[in-house]
Amino acid sequence: MAYLGGVSLIEYELLGDILLMTLISFFGLALPGYALVRRIWPESDWNLSGGVSTSTIQALDLVVVGGFCLLFGANWKMLKERTVETVTELPTFSQVLGGSFGYLIIAAFIPAVLFWRINLMEFFGIRWDRWKRVFWIMPAFVIAMMVVGALMKLGGWQGWIEATYGAKQQTMVMLMKNSSDFALLGAIIISAVIIAPIAEEVIFRGYIYPVVKRYSEHWFAALFSGLLFGVVHFNMMGLPLLVVIGVVLVILYEKTGSLWVTIGCHAAFNATNIGFMLLDRV
Repeated sequence: MAYLGGVSLIEYELLGDILLMTLISFFGLALPGYALVRRIWPESDWNLSGGVSTSTIQALDLVVVGGFCLLFGANWKMLKERTVETVTELPTFSQVLGGSFGYLIIAAFIPAVLFWRINLMEFFGIRWDRWKRVFWIMPAFVIAMMVVGALMKLGGWQGWIEATYGAKQQTMVMLMKNSSDFALLGAIIISAVIIAPIAEEVIFRGYIYPVVKRYSEHWFAALFSGLLFGVVHFNMMGLPLLVVIGVVLVILYEKTGSLWVTIGCHAAFNATNIGFMLLDRV
């Protein structure tokens, strides 16, 4: 069975099916369904209130979200093809940082689309006057997600995935535990703790969530963006935890109205995981 980063071909095929069903749930079902319901009951706000505003979202943003979804699909196809080819070489320092900065550039397209019609500081909640709360929100989030992860492991999810798909540890995890290339380790840490939290929070919580919320309602948008966030990591073993993380981060974003909170929680969670991996080296 061929692997790339611990993910088998059959696992990629299942993840592709989940990605397709996730996209259909919004573009094929929720989008026309909620539009019809709003025509019947136009006086209802359909749960569009909350800390994340949708008032400035336009049809263009729906097109952009569709473009991001096409990118996710293209990435899945590329990874699946590489798995078929049984690619075994490990990533280099330049590949890790290059890929991360590429992701950041993609995320930067969002402010470029929004800046001419939206105050970005207000839209993303950059000026958050209760910023001190992040110092207890971050550790509480990390502890809660660690507990969820431990419960999933105790419940047999990891063992079932390993037995069913022959899944192994992701390449980055193995590198963090075993690699002696300190430049590569530094690139992985920078990517996981700084670049990925910023890029992913801007894309998934900062943009995809409010756009989907605008054309559906907040509970569907939370579940959709959480599932999409989980599946595009393309790792079946981590999928349930990643979905929970995605949904909880949406809730935090709604409650606080600030993307700083979700970026901080995301970075803290990744940093904690990296810390445990580094401890395994001792």
